[in-house]
Amino acid sequence: MVSILKDLEIEEDLPVLYSRRLNSVILSDVHIGYEEEMASKGIFLPRIQKKRFMKIYLRALNVFKTNNLIINGDLKHRFNGLGRQEKEDLTEIFEDLRERGVSVKLIKGNHDNYISLVTEKFDNIELLDELETDSLYIFHGHTEIEPKENKVYIIGHEHPRLSIRDKLGFSKKFPSFLVSPLQENSYVIALPALGGYQSGNDISLVHSSYMSSIMRKYAILEKAKPFVVIENEGILEFPELNLLRNIIF
Repeated sequence: MVSILKDLEIEEDLPVLYSRRLNSVILSDVHIGYEEEMASKGIFLPRIQKKRFMKIYLRALNVFKTNNLIINGDLKHRFNGLGRQEKEDLTEIFEDLRERGVSVKLIKGNHDNYISLVTEKFDNIELLDELETDSLYIFHGHTEIEPKENKVYIIGHEHPRLSIRDKLGFSKKFPSFLVSPLQENSYVIALPALGGYQSGNDISLVHSSYMSSIMRKYAILEKAKPFVVIENEGILEFPELNLLRNIIF
């Protein structure tokens, strides 16, 4: 296991974070129902989101030897309702989690409207707006917040990826964790999106390119460090963004 901050760890090629203090796996941005939303626009995609989530969460709980799961927002995709596929897939997911005895804290993201229509049927699912301890503050990232001293903020929402270009101008794109210092000995960790179709937003030194206010207003991007997820291989720690400015977009 690799410790990226205090008691927060990553392992193998898993796009999840493990909190030793909470004994919990933390992941975000699954976007169940994305295929249904695209089909309504005439774009037909293989239904992979649920299968991918199930595979990753089971691996993660086994690797980190825990039965506690924190989903940090955007488990579902549709903004303005609860689609048929969303409802079916979410119900199957929650039933699987319950049968396996997994305790779930689901932090609402900006896509999680109407998700309570499904979660209310499951006593192992706790629906929250945020989760705070003495040293951690976990929220999806779409709401305004003013950071406090000596705190680690864990967000989703950004879908960070690192785009690296070679000498010929070709680029490769990798989902990434992005760990950025804030003022007053605090940090923000942006989690990679778990959804297979959520390709990500490019990590940049430009504050306005980020969606969450905590990144736009408070992140010290020059000192931010990506941890790049390479599927089937592992996670690579990269230098601070200030040292990558000539190879990233």
